[in-house]
Amino acid sequence: MFENSKISKRFLLLALSFFAIVLIHGGCKKDKDQEVVVPIENIRRFVTLLDDSLKGRGFGYSFVVYRKNELVGSGFGGPASRSIEYIGERPVTLDTKMQIASMSKTLTAAAFLMIGQEKGIKTTDKIINYLPASWTKGPNVDKITFRDLLTHRSGIIGVGDNCQNGSYIENYWLGLKNLMKKGVKTENMYQQCYQNANFGLFRVLIPAMFGYKFSGNDENDNANTQKIYEDYVKEHIFQKAGVLSTELLFNSSAFPTFGYDYPYTDGEWGFNPGDLRETAGGYGFYLSANEAVKIYSGMFVKDSPILSQALQDSIQSGLGSYTTVTPLGEFSYHDGWWHSGFYKERTKGFRSIWMTCPNDITVVLFTNALRHRDGVFPIFSDAYYDITSYVLWAYATVMEENKGRRTSPINFHDYLRDKQPH
Repeated sequence: MFENSKISKRFLLLALSFFAIVLIHGGCKKDKDQEVVVPIENIRRFVTLLDDSLKGRGFGYSFVVYRKNELVGSGFGGPASRSIEYIGERPVTLDTKMQIASMSKTLTAAAFLMIGQEKGIKTTDKIINYLPASWTKGPNVDKITFRDLLTHRSGIIGVGDNCQNGSYIENYWLGLKNLMKKGVKTENMYQQCYQNANFGLFRVLIPAMFGYKFSGNDENDNANTQKIYEDYVKEHIFQKAGVLSTELLFNSSAFPTFGYDYPYTDGEWGFNPGDLRETAGGYGFYLSANEAVKIYSGMFVKDSPILSQALQDSIQSGLGSYTTVTPLGEFSYHDGWWHSGFYKERTKGFRSIWMTCPNDITVVLFTNALRHRDGVFPIFSDAYYDITSYVLWAYATVMEENKGRRTSPINFHDYLRDKQPH
């Protein structure tokens, strides 16, 4: 009887513990749900804060904020081109296309994952069987996987062997061919090294995944792979998001947007990135803020018409995006940085970002100017250094207001796991 009593007490304690856990879990879930439901007025204040801190500074900018794939607000201002340019002065609007640079990598990752799912190709598969047979493969190329490219851990560190990120010369057809001939050193494999060529290679790999037969003629294969890559992204991502643009990989000759330095040096010509079709994959798309927000929100919204939840999770776990966690939750993003004259004090160019925030918020922000000295986002303060920490700061400032307390006096740049501009 004593033993039965003992068992009964243990059972009672276990039962009480179980119900306590259920109650606590339910309470926590309820509190969590309450935290993420932010009044629409706060999100509108987020829009206002972004606009107020950007407008009237003399550089071009445009941004759009969506919540659950619906417009909350937007802002724009400044010049897309100045009076010195051949087209004269023209203002930025929400329909002004800008070079989104490495924001393109997310689109490339999405294209690969969608095709991989369809064709049964895994991220852990080796890329060597999808490279042109006529290309010479250097040391360790046979070990590189798709995941290695998507996470910048392939061992590719550029032609200079210094992990300095390469642009055109390493990302057009012959540049990629030469990188594969060069191969990678064993000690560099699986080490983080941000290189455009990791994603530039997908412009070659994606057509092969579809069964494209390389002819061995560089000129023909170059042109054909460009078209296959561009057509796939256009049809399976852009059009599904409701974006029907035709000028995707080159700056419009009729209405180009130029990149400038900030503060603007009077009398200086702007920087025109031009035609980037030959280097598509790691960078290159031209989009307006109105177009971009439809695409990036469309990819990551619940019940996306573009990506399944599993593919969304794959991208937001680091395959074509970055993630940072602050006390206000998890943020996923990929920034873009396109510049001319980076080694000069007055760098010209573009800075851009897409970011998904808690509360089902998606932000797309473009600027066509880079600040003097370090050549990144035009403005900075004690609370942010570059474009990513700027958006984090603006979001936190408004959301902390909702909780009745002020944002801690920190620089939000410190929250970033990978602090370099991309």
